[in-house]
Amino acid sequence: MSAKVRLKKLEQLLLDGHQKNASSLSVETLLDILICLYNECSSSPLKREKHVTEFLEWGELLSAGLCVMMMAIDCISP
Repeated sequence: MSAKVRLKKLEQLLLDGHQKNASSLSVETLLDILICLYNECSSSPLKREKHVTEFLEWGELLSAGLCVMMMAIDCISP
């Protein structure tokens, strides 16, 4: 299966949401997983690996921004 086909299937899963497909994950869950992966990689000896270092550089601002937004949403939610 090509990368384009996999990307299209992933996009469709996200657009359909949990209501149409019980096995799909919510966007919030995927973001939580991304933050968790970032945190685990940043405190791991693996962070010296080239690809892990590139992921950490890519995810640094994204992770910080997501954490701030998620805390703000938690403060607003009843």
